[in-house]
Amino acid sequence: MKTRQFKLGPMDNFSYLLWDQDTREAALIDPAWEPEKLAAFIKEEKLSLQCVLLTHAHPDHVNAVAFFAGADKEMPVYLHEADHFMLEAKLPTLKHINDGEVLQAGALKVKVLHTPGHTPGSVCYQAGDSVFTGDTLFIGECGRVDLPGSSAEALYDSFVKLAALPDAAAVYPGHSYNGDTSTFGVQKEYNLYLKLARLGRRADFLKAVS
Repeated sequence: MKTRQFKLGPMDNFSYLLWDQDTREAALIDPAWEPEKLAAFIKEEKLSLQCVLLTHAHPDHVNAVAFFAGADKEMPVYLHEADHFMLEAKLPTLKHINDGEVLQAGALKVKVLHTPGHTPGSVCYQAGDSVFTGDTLFIGECGRVDLPGSSAEALYDSFVKLAALPDAAAVYPGHSYNGDTSTFGVQKEYNLYLKLARLGRRADFLKAVS
């Protein structure tokens, strides 16, 4: 599997393309802000886009979904049901996803990890040794929990889940805050929030995010 990270828009958002090197079948994570750049790369690399994967439904992560859904009326768009209410426009190809589900995007296999906290329907996507964490986990930081639908308690439980992932797994966040990528091993050591969750220090975690 190959991965390309795109830093787009005024909020340093990341969109991601994943594809199988042999079949060129691809998945697109969190298309936002500059869909023409994403489309140009897809065309240049001769990729066959199979689906759109959304980590959550905040506008800065989904504002280019309509571009790709409009180009292919049958393009499946995956989003956890708990975040569907935030979408301004309902997509006819919107699909529910569940924790632990494995999505098939052509030759790619992508596992869903439901990680509520930043939003009730936030998920991370695990593909091979890479985990795309959206606004749940940043490099050295965690997602905000002071927004409508956010929950510090839910985020703690999600961080406990993420702290169990292999040290060698790569972290690909939803924004370029403090860095663009890392590993879970590094984050378990230097990310205060992930470290507290790994150590089971719930009260300290909740105090730190407040």
